[in-house]
Amino acid sequence: MFRYFRCCALVFLPMIASAGSLPAYPFIHVNGNATITLPADIAELDFELTAFTTNADESLMLLNSQSEDVLVFLLAHKIVAADVEAHDTRKLVAVDEMAASDTSMQRFRLVRSFHVYARNLEHWNTVTQYLLSRPYLGNFSVRFGRTDYAQIEHQLTSKAAENARDRAKELAAGFSVKLLGPTAVSEQALSRIDSELGLDGFKIVQTNADSGDKPTMSDLSLPGALIYKKSVNVILRTR
Repeated sequence: MFRYFRCCALVFLPMIASAGSLPAYPFIHVNGNATITLPADIAELDFELTAFTTNADESLMLLNSQSEDVLVFLLAHKIVAADVEAHDTRKLVAVDEMAASDTSMQRFRLVRSFHVYARNLEHWNTVTQYLLSRPYLGNFSVRFGRTDYAQIEHQLTSKAAENARDRAKELAAGFSVKLLGPTAVSEQALSRIDSELGLDGFKIVQTNADSGDKPTMSDLSLPGALIYKKSVNVILRTR
């Protein structure tokens, strides 16, 4: 569904010598805008698994077991193995944990990061609910998007140009002048305006797996809509 927001500036006067940055002929300058609102059809999810025990081998075994459980669950919910990236295990050492003279106070914390592409959002809520229920998961990051981004950009460019042409015709008719065609055209990059309208399309929720301060389902839920916008600026010569 397209919606247009129009704003324009009229410049219709012979240019004087001091205004060298403006065209030296009568012209109309218009700004054409277009927006498109669509549901997300793809999501990217990052999270970390953490194993934290008093024994390095035990931590590694636990981390591998957790990783296998998560992978099996994802594969069972329309996420293919090629879309799951499991990064190398890394060790996080806290000074107060490993420097303790009492070995019983030492801890071995191992972390593995995952990046998941969800190309089928049918089971999105089930997947996120499962991940949030795992006590050893944290540092969530979620992004939503569209697979037809290039097509959206093309459609918005066409619609914004059409909006600019219509507005120019209205202005020309209002001032009883004739349009001679565009002499300069520029466009702004395609932008997402979700946050401006209160619709979330990009969320980052970072937490510590040990803190218990995890995001909620509402934090990771699908947005109501993704809104994209593009603008074009056109200078048209008049007579």
